[in-house]
This record gives sequence, C-alpha cells and structure tokens, in this order.
Amino acid sequence: MRVLRALLASAVLVAALATGIAVAGPARAAGEPARRTMVISLPGLTWADVERHSLPNLEALLEQSALADLAPRGVSPRSGPGDAYLTISAGSRATTERTTDGQVLALEEHSSGSAAGEIFTRRTGLTPDGAYVSLSWPSLLRRNARQPYDAVLGLLAETLRDAGIPIAAIGNADGTDTIGASFERQVGLVAADRDGVVADGALRDDLLVADAAHPFGVRLDQARVLDEVRSRWHGPDDRQVLVVEASDLARTMRYRSAVDAGRYNVLWANALAEADDLVGRLLAEVDLERDAVLVLAPYNLPGDRDLTAIGLAGPGVRPGYLRSASTQRSGFLTLVDVGPTILSQLGVPRPLGMEGRPAEVVADGASLEARVDRLVSLNAASRFRERLLVPTTAAAVISMALLLAVAVVLHVSGRAWPWRRWLGFGALTVLALLPWSYLARGFPLQDLGIGFYWAFTTLGAAVTAAVAVLLGRRLDRPRLPLVLILALMVLVLVGDVTTGSRLSLSAAFGYSPTGNSRLYGISNYSYGQLAAAASLLAAFLVDARPDRRGRAGAVALLVAVLVVLGVPKWGSDVGGVLAFTPAILVFASVLWRWRVRLRTVLVAGVATAAAIAAFGFLDLARPPEERAHLGRLFERVGDEGVGPLFSIMERKLLANLRVSTSSLWVVAIPLALAFWLYLTRGPRRPMQRLWSAHPTLRAGLACATVGAVLGSLVNDSGAIVGGVASLVLAGSLLVLLLTDATAPADAGDPAEAAP
Repeated sequence: MRVLRALLASAVLVAALATGIAVAGPARAAGEPARRTMVISLPGLTWADVERHSLPNLEALLEQSALADLAPRGVSPRSGPGDAYLTISAGSRATTERTTDGQVLALEEHSSGSAAGEIFTRRTGLTPDGAYVSLSWPSLLRRNARQPYDAVLGLLAETLRDAGIPIAAIGNADGTDTIGASFERQVGLVAADRDGVVADGALRDDLLVADAAHPFGVRLDQARVLDEVRSRWHGPDDRQVLVVEASDLARTMRYRSAVDAGRYNVLWANALAEADDLVGRLLAEVDLERDAVLVLAPYNLPGDRDLTAIGLAGPGVRPGYLRSASTQRSGFLTLVDVGPTILSQLGVPRPLGMEGRPAEVVADGASLEARVDRLVSLNAASRFRERLLVPTTAAAVISMALLLAVAVVLHVSGRAWPWRRWLGFGALTVLALLPWSYLARGFPLQDLGIGFYWAFTTLGAAVTAAVAVLLGRRLDRPRLPLVLILALMVLVLVGDVTTGSRLSLSAAFGYSPTGNSRLYGISNYSYGQLAAAASLLAAFLVDARPDRRGRAGAVALLVAVLVVLGVPKWGSDVGGVLAFTPAILVFASVLWRWRVRLRTVLVAGVATAAAIAAFGFLDLARPPEERAHLGRLFERVGDEGVGPLFSIMERKLLANLRVSTSSLWVVAIPLALAFWLYLTRGPRRPMQRLWSAHPTLRAGLACATVGAVLGSLVNDSGAIVGGVASLVLAGSLLVLLLTDATAPADAGDPAEAAP
C-alpha cells in the first residue's frame, strides 16, 4: 500500500507544480460597462459573406469590433430560429417546437378566431402583463424539461428586469405563399420572461410593406423599424437592451426552397445589402463611447454547418477577437455565450442558471481584412475536418482489420513468417497514421484538397514507420519500432495539449467547432490513443528495466499522463481522469501482483475522487472567465446542489448511447477481441510466447483495457474511446507477434526471425 500512497502523493505534487502554468493565461482586454446594448441579429450571415459582398456600414462597425466565429448550436448541432433565440434567452442549450415557435403575438392579435391574450390565459392560467405573448410557451417548457440541460427559458429577460433594465425585441419575419397566416416572430422569444410574456417590442405585421420583388412579396419597412428603435433608444430608459432583427434575411433563407440557386444568390445579395443599410441607420443612433453593439447571426440555413458571424463593439472594446471560458479559444464563441455577454456588457452578473460564459476581448492589431480572412479559414478547416472524420476512421479500421485477418490466415497456414516484415510495417503505418492526423494540421492542407491530405498523411505515416524499422534493425532491437511509434503518439498528443491544442483543433481525431461543444483539451479520440499508448510504453519500460527504478519510472509516466489529462489548462478531460486513475492502480496491482480485494477497490474509488477533487479545485483557483467545464461544474454544485451533476451525467449517458451505435470505431472492438481470442486460444497459443517474451505486458494491457472500458462508460463519445484504444492495442499486439520469436514450429530457424 506504500506504492499507492506514493502514487497519490506524486499526483498531488505534479498537479501542484502545474498550478502556476494552469492559472496563468494571456492578458485579456476587459470592456467597461455600457449604458445600453443594441443587439443586431443578421440571420445566416457568415464571414464568407462579409468577405464576398460589399457591406460598408457593417464593415465600418466590424473595423472597431472584436470578432469571432459563432457555433450556432443549441440542443441540436445546428439551431433554427426558435432554438437560437431560446438559447440566447436561457444562456443554456434549448430546443423548440419549430412549427409553432414563431407565434409571438400582441395580446389583441387574433389566431384561430381568438385574441392571443385570451389563448395565452387559457393555456397558462396567467393574465399577461406585457405587450406580446408566446402562444407556444407551455409546449416549449415541456420540450425543454425533457432535455438534460436545465435551460431556464426567459432567464435573460428576468435577470435584466431584476436589474432594472428593460429589454425589447423588434422584427418580423412573417411571410408565406400558401393560404393562411404565417407567424415567424421567433426574435420575440429572446425578450420573453419566464412566463412567456414579452414586456415590450415591435413584432406586428405593420413593420412590413408589400413588395413583389422580395421573398413572399413583403419586406421590412426600415423607416418604421427606425421609428420603433428611436422611440425606445432615446426614450426615458437610460439603460436598456434592444434586439433588432434584419428579418428580410430570415425571410430570404426560408424562401430558398422555392427558387433555384442562381435566383437565391441574387435574393441573398439584395437582402444583405438592405440589411447593411439597416445597420447603418441603427449605428447612427448609437454612441459607441457609451453604448455596446453586438452584431451576430444566431442561426444559419437548414442543413448548413458553416459557423456564423459575431462581433462586439463598445466602451473599452479594442479591435481583435472574442473568446469565452466555454470555448477557451480566441476567435470562437458558442450560442450559449450570447446571453451572458449581453449581461456582461451592462455590468449585470451572470445568473448561475446560465451555462454560457461572457465573451472576452483578445486585442489584436490585425486589419479587418486579415481578421475576417482568419475566421473564414478557421471555418474552412472545421468543415474540412468534418469531411475527413469518417473516411480517416474507415481507413484506419479497415486497414487494421485486413492486416489482422491476413496475419491470422498466414500464421495458421504456417506461411506468416516470410510475410512478417510487410505485415508488421503495415501495422506500424496504420498506428503512425493516428499521430500524423494531428501533425497534418500544422500545414494548410485544406487549401489543397482531400487528395493531397491523404497523400501527405499516408506518406508521413509510412516514412515514420520505415525510419522506425530501420532504427530497430540497426540497433538490433526488434521491439524498438513499436516503441517509437507509441512514443510519437504520446509525445504529439501531450506536446500539443500543453502548448494550446493547436493541432487538435479541426484535426480528424481532434474536435471541430461545427461538430463539438468543447474546443480545448484532450478529445475523446485522443484519450483513447493516449491511454493505450502510455499503458504499453509503461509496460515496456519495466520490461527493459525490471528493477525498482524501472517500476517507479513506469508509474511516474502514467501519473504524468494523468496530470496532463486533468490540468484545466491542458487536457481538462474529466472523463479521462475518472477512467485513467483506476487504470493506473490496476497497472500497479498487476505489476506488484497484489491481490484484488474490497480494500483495493475502495482505494481506487478514493484515489479517483481525490484526483477529480484536486483538478476541480485547481480549476476553481483560476479566474471565473478562465475556468473550464470541471470548474464551472464545481461552481454550480456548490451553489445549486447535486442537480447539475445529475443533469450532466444524464446528458453524457444519452450522448454515449447515441454515439456508440453510430460510429465505425465501434467495429474495432470486436476486431480486437477476435484477434485476442486467436492469440490466446489459437494454434500454438501465440499469446503464451508473448507473455514469456514480455512478462510485464499483462500490466500494460490490463491498464489500457480498464482505461478504455471506463473511458467508454464515462465519456459522451461512448464506444468510440474503446474503439480507438482497441485499434492501438490490436495493432501493437500484431507488431509484437510478427517481430518477436513467435514463428510457427515449421517456419524455420527462429534465430533468423529478428529483423
């Protein structure tokens, strides 16, 4: 048990040493509280639109703004109008009823023969005391109550009201070519309170004028919109939030299915030009020395996975980029950050019920053109990654499956030995493909196309494998090529995550702003690789030096990996810590041949809880705007009890089940199990020879297996973690099978087997 105590002490010591690095961060420019905040909603706007179209008024604003790519996701990866505005309202991921969420009507407006106020009272039992009501509010509450995100609809308006700051919404995206009314006033949801009542706004159809050249034959009356803005902006309320939607953009997006691509492009260009004109008129009413302006595209076209545009200007805001604790990356925000950002600009504290975090400004001296070009490139890289994920996964899994199948067939037939070098080289190449999928992000390959990417990564992996094999032959170390590839896997992931995770962003097995809710730390794909590779390397270290120092070095290696996984500034992988802490204890148990008893299990549980607590409090020690998701969870648990913890567990379980049945990585698990059965039960029991050649291999395999199984259970990527680890383990065992003295008895002199 002294070893266990030493293990825990080492983890605490290394975490303490890392605290200085974890807490330190780049200086961020902080904005001064604004008097008022105007939110200009430009649905569908991307940075590519800003780059391609002439939008002088918008560009003049953006020139003095901090900018970011916005991931417009709510509960689903891509929000529609209702999801988007509800997510802003809640400051947490929300969903909607898409067929009815636009029914935000004035009390006296009629729907289905009744006044909206009467309908609302019948449905809610409440007498509305505002100007507008959301008729679908009861169904929206029900739908979000079934989600594991604890979204409090209307929290933004309620928080502002408690601070004495009114919020109003102006816009109307109504329009239809069919018989019957079409209510598309989702923008009103952003100003609704927790009862579904909008205290103030201008959402009626009197904002529209007939115009046959526009989608659905109507357009915004900009003069009327401006009158509504002026009556509030220059009214008696010195502090306020005004949300103005350029609704013609929303109408044009809905019209896309009714026209061909050429006509749509013309309509979209016209809508952008008119929206830019509206922006110019609105900015004439604003004093950026005292007022904040947040311009954003809260949602995009249905099915379009491009990131959208967001920019912030106002008191104390210098030109540059936006980031938040949610993204931990300069130039990226998520939709849940918009509500907290609105509050932050007015100096209003964020309520605990908001999942998002306020945007911070990272000053940058680059021109607007350079910043927009960077944001366009970041979006392109993210989209490129989405196109790479499935084929790269297929290439790795199918290639390894073929190698395993050929090796087993030839080994059974007695003809495997003459082919061992080629099969081993193939397995090393597939393993090297994993770190090369990250190294490729160091080059602008998305500009050259998928074909060049494949050529680059495949060639890089093959050259790496060839160099490793040549070194192994020259030094007469048959196992050295595998050790080098596994070491490369660990070094690339650890080196990347401790220097800002630049390679992991938009890497095939990293994370993507268009597809992932977390953009920092160790991804679940990366954890599977790191856990398996580090476990095997630790076993080989003890194998090479089977004394006390060798064992201590192996445990220290695994503890160092655990620290990298847990430190908030680095891995920030809560699931990885939960899975890898007991895996290290299993490694020590097998290595020292301890009997597994109830006390051992309790010690593992205590050690895991201690590791999570240590990293959680380490995260809490950072400034609130820098905290990662574990620190933010500790915040909420400390203030709200265990409810948020159970919500996150439910969310991860649901995501786990969904992903575990849809990813090709799951196929790697039965492949690895089948190969394991062959090694342990097949002719001549090849695994017995491997046990003899590598006595400590049991400890490494046990550690990797526990880390993979637990990682699959506690992470929201489910069996993907186990699939990635299975591929690394199966490939490594195949290389060992083909490079050690494991030839069939009739295959000739084993002494000739060493490469």
